[in-house]
Amino acid sequence: MTYEGAVKIKNSFEVYHDGRFVLGQEDGQPFIEINGERYGLSCHPYEPCLYITGKNGALTAVHNSFDPSAVLWAFSDGRTVTSITGTEYDACDFCRMVEYAAGMGDVQIDEAEQIFRGRPKKKGPEAGSKSGEAPAYYIGSGAVNEGPVRPEAGWLIEDDPFYRLIGNYPDCVIDYCLVKNGRTTGGYDAHRNALLWACRKLFADEDDEASWHYDIGRADAEQISSEALFGPVEHGGELNYRKAFLEPPYTSRYTDADFEAVNAALFPEGTEGLEVYRWNTGWSDYFDDGREWWGTLCLTVYDKKVDRFVVIMASATD
Repeated sequence: MTYEGAVKIKNSFEVYHDGRFVLGQEDGQPFIEINGERYGLSCHPYEPCLYITGKNGALTAVHNSFDPSAVLWAFSDGRTVTSITGTEYDACDFCRMVEYAAGMGDVQIDEAEQIFRGRPKKKGPEAGSKSGEAPAYYIGSGAVNEGPVRPEAGWLIEDDPFYRLIGNYPDCVIDYCLVKNGRTTGGYDAHRNALLWACRKLFADEDDEASWHYDIGRADAEQISSEALFGPVEHGGELNYRKAFLEPPYTSRYTDADFEAVNAALFPEGTEGLEVYRWNTGWSDYFDDGREWWGTLCLTVYDKKVDRFVVIMASATD
């Protein structure tokens, strides 16, 4: 049996395998193998709903369940996860639940957890919380147990002066999100984790309900240089960061000086040594408007000097 963190090869890795199960990700897509048969794992964020897809296309929906990408990251870091019912999972438990649910068609998480009947749940007023503490922050409907994680202790940066500055640019169509570095270094998986946290902020409405569908398992990226990040506007060329800021669908009066002021707030220690990934945009309907003609943009930037990520997204239409 292996459960010692992920064995990672770029965007493919395994977090668990024994004689019965293999749990991991290949080319950005979470999967499970059960006795040699592979199933795809994905998530619908509105409920959210864990989808289990067999090789013949048969689909099982486990309602109020987990985002499989978040689950994989938790297991790769040696953590457990807790479902909305209060049932705690390690990697083997998760595999057993998926095996039990696969082929059932449409099932609630508490029904799928009948495989664990008789096991005591975590104690506390709410799943993932200790007596007298705020409830755990749920990734999907399940909590990743870091002790537990709560919104105020999470990775989103909410109170940075940048947000006050960008408020002076009401015609800007770019969405920004600042994310703490929850890992020791940058790299592809750390950028992807930052992107996931940004999605949970930017793709939710004021009631914390999802405004756009997304499947982070379909997101993929290539690393680009910091020079390319701040490259000039190429009229008639593809959308880049500077063009998205200066040339929204409706004309703005913003100048290069405004662009530099915004980035001075984003990167207060300068832009030397930034690690930048440009992501595809076919994984969320947030980008549908931009695909009509203006363009789409999704970037994650790791600033090692202040040890945080800047997530930059844009998609707009007239």
